[in-house]
Amino acid sequence: MSTRRRQGRDGSADDSHRESLSAAVAAVLERVDAHAAGRTTEPAVPPAPGTRRGGRRQPATALDALTASFGLTPFERDVLVLAAAPAIDPTAAARCASAGGDPGRAYPTFSLALAALDQPHWSALTPVGPLRRFRLVELDDETALTASRLRIDERVLHFLVGVPYLDVRLHGLLTRVGPPGELPGPHERCAAELARGWTSAELSGPPHTELTGADRRTRWDIAAEAAHRAGLGLYAAHREDLPTEPAEREQLARLWQREAILIPAALLVESGEPGRERPQAPNGTEAFLAGLAVPLVVSGDDPPPAGASDRPRLTVPPLGPEEQLGIWAEALDGAPGVTEGGLRALAAQFSLPGHVIRSAAATARRAAESKGNGGCGEGWEGADVSRLAWNAGLVEARMSLEELGRRVEPRAAWDDLVLEERQLATLREIVAHVRRRGTVYQEWGFESVLRRGLGVTALFAGGSGTGKTLAAEVVAGQLGVDLFVIDLSQVVSKYIGETEKNLRRVFDAAERGGALLLFDEADALFGKRSEIKDSHDRYANLEVSYLLMRMEAYRGLAVLTTNMKKALDPAFMRRIRFVADFPFPGVPERAEIWRRVIPARTPSQGVDPERLAQLTVAGGSIRNIALSAAFLAADEDCPMQMRHLLAAARTEYLKLERSLTPSEVSGWI
Repeated sequence: MSTRRRQGRDGSADDSHRESLSAAVAAVLERVDAHAAGRTTEPAVPPAPGTRRGGRRQPATALDALTASFGLTPFERDVLVLAAAPAIDPTAAARCASAGGDPGRAYPTFSLALAALDQPHWSALTPVGPLRRFRLVELDDETALTASRLRIDERVLHFLVGVPYLDVRLHGLLTRVGPPGELPGPHERCAAELARGWTSAELSGPPHTELTGADRRTRWDIAAEAAHRAGLGLYAAHREDLPTEPAEREQLARLWQREAILIPAALLVESGEPGRERPQAPNGTEAFLAGLAVPLVVSGDDPPPAGASDRPRLTVPPLGPEEQLGIWAEALDGAPGVTEGGLRALAAQFSLPGHVIRSAAATARRAAESKGNGGCGEGWEGADVSRLAWNAGLVEARMSLEELGRRVEPRAAWDDLVLEERQLATLREIVAHVRRRGTVYQEWGFESVLRRGLGVTALFAGGSGTGKTLAAEVVAGQLGVDLFVIDLSQVVSKYIGETEKNLRRVFDAAERGGALLLFDEADALFGKRSEIKDSHDRYANLEVSYLLMRMEAYRGLAVLTTNMKKALDPAFMRRIRFVADFPFPGVPERAEIWRRVIPARTPSQGVDPERLAQLTVAGGSIRNIALSAAFLAADEDCPMQMRHLLAAARTEYLKLERSLTPSEVSGWI
């Protein structure tokens, strides 16, 4: 059933619905008058919807549509019209009083309807009949069933005169979801399948579907497109907002089923935000959903537990590189300076939903226009739209990772690293593998041959302060990606199964932007799998196995750092593509670190990097000592001297629980 509001230029509703209702009211009141006069009349039979009158085909009116949709009998239809009569005809009240023989009852009642209208039947009065079940009519006093005033529900009255809207009692609970623009091919097919499930004549149960996968916005867009295909609107509610009291749930169920028919519309129920627990067994809310006999889609990140519902399940397929490339190309079409290579780099780097890609592209366009109008004589053509789109993609992708790890702004460059050429070559090779993966995997076809293990995983092994985190920052900066340091205390959980859930959230979120994931001091998480002695050992080994699988499938770069390389599970070592050792720096390397760690504009007097290199500390401690010495000198308002560095070194050694030896500080002061 689809009765739409049609408006003229003045915004008035189509008069045909009101005229039809007025004619029906006149016919019903004529029978009321005949009952008052003690005579009988032949009821006027309205033309069936779609029949011809005066040579013209008459469209179905709101009254016809409502009668057919709720399966009203002729008597129930006339009772509904009688209840609407006082709002349509000002003489209705007096005529009802005359027919009832009681001036005090100047209103419609069931007793009057039973006496005056044709084909009366008592079942029309029952609470399970459509008139009262769907609250088409209401009684002022349900204890006086036949004598109570009979009212038409305001929402139903407005519908009958051609002004449909969502019942105000549902405002705040439901949100209208409009149809999206063009969907990518896989999602378009998913929407078509969902629409077929709602409209198929072969359904054995209610038109319900479970929609999982992708992100919430994508699922909502697919459901909205499916509703549009089925000739329906779509309204969304969050599962946690549904009432918990049985009486409230029953009232909402009846109210929504009526709205779903009147609008008409489908209902989408979102099963919670990511990370929230879903019910493990059918509860009151599940019973409410199962009882709806109208189109319904339950949306969620994950499918419900087995046995929680018997709804058909539809999983949203992920977008492949080619689909994402097509969306990037369409969204950046016409932007100057965007090359096919730049588009392929965007598609290879990011794994974003279609709506996020369009949002990032729009942000890049606005930034480019703003840059072009910045008054520097640089037009739109001078803006690097590809780079702006890259940055916008990073911003969109990092939103889901902010709460899972600590983002480090990559500022270090190759010159900040003091490593042997062997380690530097390994780092450059890592950059090449990540930067050129689109060319090798997609364009050159290696993805179809290898199929798995396409992620780039590197192990940085070495003592504390030897530059592992700094090297990760350099790699992230060279790739132009975000660096997220994953806090293992927030990932590893003592509760069975929780660690896998947390790891899945980390990798799923990182997939969107291809971020560099840095698992710092990963020994606790990536240690050797133990012999199974109890259930805890079994689940601990499952955590390791799950992590191995995700590392192999991760399309970005995951860097693991460890102080104890030998403590890692051999299975990890087989799956790690690169291993870079960060040895403790020798005297020449320490001297070079001292030269680089003290800025050139820092005032100094007698500072000798060669003597400072006598300290047997790693780069991290060198930076701490240099910074502390700078503060000591600034506090004295004098240049940095060796005595400041000596005092700072003593403080650092106390922290390390070590003692300065005479050979380390010989000749300092």
